[in-house]
Amino acid sequence: MNEITTQRAEEFGIEVQRPGESDSVFRGRVAGRLRDMGHIIEAHEAQTNMLYDDPSGDPMTGIMGAVAQAMQGRDYHVSGENQIGCDIAAGHYVKNPPRRENDAFLMLAMMMMGNRD
Repeated sequence: MNEITTQRAEEFGIEVQRPGESDSVFRGRVAGRLRDMGHIIEAHEAQTNMLYDDPSGDPMTGIMGAVAQAMQGRDYHVSGENQIGCDIAAGHYVKNPPRRENDAFLMLAMMMMGNRD
């Protein structure tokens, strides 16, 4: 069930899934350690248990988010699993940026509401 995550753990000398450890806890633990080690791609592969080029795109969301944060000079001063979460959140934003026409519509609506004399 956790083939990719187990493979990444073994490659980088991280303890494999412990007896009684849930899949999500195992994935998070391995991904967090890999992210702390600077292995962004492998961390997101471990988190999703998918290779980076999987057609579903799940690992790419976090990878894109990590790259976007680096390009913006963002550092949320978190590590491990928390950084994985920041990567994924930023990746969703990159994949689905706010639409500028929505901003224009909101501005027009606010102006119209402000002129109610």
